Amino acid sequence: MIEIIPYAAFSVPGGCQEIDAIFYAASATQCFASAAEKTAFHWRWLGRYLTQEPEHSFLAITPQNHVAGYLAGSISDPAKRPEFNELKYFQAFAHLTALYPAHFHVNIATKLRSGGVGTRLISAFAAHAIDSGATGMHIVTGRNARNVAFYRRNGFVELASTTHNDQDVVLFARKLTACDQV
Repeated sequence: MIEIIPYAAFSVPGGCQEIDAIFYAASATQCFASAAEKTAFHWRWLGRYLTQEPEHSFLAITPQNHVAGYLAGSISDPAKRPEFNELKYFQAFAHLTALYPAHFHVNIATKLRSGGVGTRLISAFAAHAIDSGATGMHIVTGRNARNVAFYRRNGFVELASTTHNDQDVVLFARKLTACDQV
């Protein structure tokens, strides 16, 4: 049975490399022009969350004490934070991110996908977000990304779209209710 734990309770030897391996395997970007570009990419989508807001992140741990997946999250509205200014779509979505401020990135090891691990990570984050005072959560993804069906199954609905780097991106959101508390 895979256990969901707060990232702050994380003490798996070699676990950081396992998180990074899952991160890069799940990424739509596989090639980088330089080591600096790869580092900036990691920081934008994972590193800043685990470093600056580790209390809002969760891990899925196997019985063999390996990382099966992660959810790196934030409770605060990214449209109001200067460190997210490079992601221009947040300004287009600002009227919605104010209502659904909590946001996250979730990835599961390839061989463990479709087994409910991602749903369990989202449930843990939803309960935590409610306890932290958030009323809703959102994610932004590509219109044709493979994860769209996953988010719909997890109660997210498409509320808006825009173009970013010549690609259609969509904001999916979900209200948080007492039913989300564990």
